[in-house]
Amino acid sequence: MTAASSAVPSDLPPDLAWRWHKQQLKQARREARQARWAPWGGHPLRGWRLPAMILGFILWWPLGLALLAFFFLWRPAMACNAAPWAAPWMTPWKDRMRERVREHVPGFGSTGNVAFDEYRQNVLARLDEERRQLDAQAAEFSDFVKQLRRAKDQEEFERFMASRERKS
Repeated sequence: MTAASSAVPSDLPPDLAWRWHKQQLKQARREARQARWAPWGGHPLRGWRLPAMILGFILWWPLGLALLAFFFLWRPAMACNAAPWAAPWMTPWKDRMRERVREHVPGFGSTGNVAFDEYRQNVLARLDEERRQLDAQAAEFSDFVKQLRRAKDQEEFERFMASRERKS
């Protein structure tokens, strides 16, 4: 969706302008979804693929299973990490492994520019220090809140005991 097509026509009343805007957003999402699958030949179950798979299962189940595997697994897109169906739970694991490799393999994380690499290391060290300070402050605050709760609970307990002694 281009900037020119996203502009709301000025002659529309506000309620229709809102509907028009929602329709434009819906169209943009549809186009983005189609563009995401386009490099891999479209969605695996679009067009003739789904009926072929169903027919394969009807005729002979190993044929349907083979078609299912072919349409989903043996596509060139499966080699790409940016595929739309890539497992989101794998991303943190990949990031951790990448960081470990950068830590233990000299020069792996280097950009080739020594000045920039030093600057990056300084900024990362500063951010780590700020993170440690924030964690320490969060721990102090949680201890403070625990003490407040303990004092409040103690006060309520003493009030209860005093009211109990008055009754007896």
